[in-house]
Amino acid sequence: MIYSFLCATFWASTGIFVKLIDGLDVAQIIWGRFIIALICSLILIKSGLRLKQFILHQHPLIEHLLSGMMTAYYFLATFAFIYCPVAMAALIIALSPLFTFIFRLVIEKKFSYYEVFGFAVAFLGLSLYFTSKDYIPSGYSLHHIYIGAAFATGAAFLKAIYSYLLRNKVLKGDAVDSSFINTNTLTLGVLLLGLYLTFTESSLKLSLNNFYYLLGLGVVATFIPNVLNTMSSMKLNPTIHNIIGMSTPISASLLGWIFLDEKQDIFSLCAMLITVAGIFLSMQTGNKILKVRVTPQK
Repeated sequence: MIYSFLCATFWASTGIFVKLIDGLDVAQIIWGRFIIALICSLILIKSGLRLKQFILHQHPLIEHLLSGMMTAYYFLATFAFIYCPVAMAALIIALSPLFTFIFRLVIEKKFSYYEVFGFAVAFLGLSLYFTSKDYIPSGYSLHHIYIGAAFATGAAFLKAIYSYLLRNKVLKGDAVDSSFINTNTLTLGVLLLGLYLTFTESSLKLSLNNFYYLLGLGVVATFIPNVLNTMSSMKLNPTIHNIIGMSTPISASLLGWIFLDEKQDIFSLCAMLITVAGIFLSMQTGNKILKVRVTPQK
């Protein structure tokens, strides 16, 4: 369980490192994040023989698709933290379980009372958070807030699709190579952004501070939580792991308050807790699953 708590806390630090980097454009920040995390992942693959087998092994198309989704997720999440206050971006991204509920409702025609009630509570908390007069710290324009919120919503949506497809694959009894998915996610990011940066005239202002912050972003906020997430998923009940993961917005809010002076008033914090409680309720298990009846049109 300690791995799960650490995973949520390390992931919450993403926005802090992104905000502290000065003088680099978004593409350079994301590329630095990917390449540092990829180097760490390749070091983790113990021997050259294992690395060769890892590269040459044929993986199913779905694993490449899942990797692409996570690559896009990291893109959108980084943009969200650049445009939005850290606490707000983390809160919106944490709504991904609610999107999963919508997928199950629309695709499988199934839902539970907990999911419906949790969705309503989370939506209420989010609405209260955005009606707070103090949820926008100084230095943020409303225009940028909307842009950042859109990126964060896209990240939550992709994360939900990823979880839904991965869950279905596991339920079918198919083997999943999580190590390949994680490493391929980073590889795709490095290659795509590497090509983009090659054909654009962007000067790299890599000061010593920027190097340290990029190192923190790649190692502390990307590589370590990826490893911890895999370890937690293997050893811990997935529901408990996801519930613990809901502490990410709270941790992000506290870190933003401490390091970036992005203060939150009591009303905003209460609204955030209501939202997290709603997500918690939506993920309860052991409740009755209802099947939606679809009446054919005559």
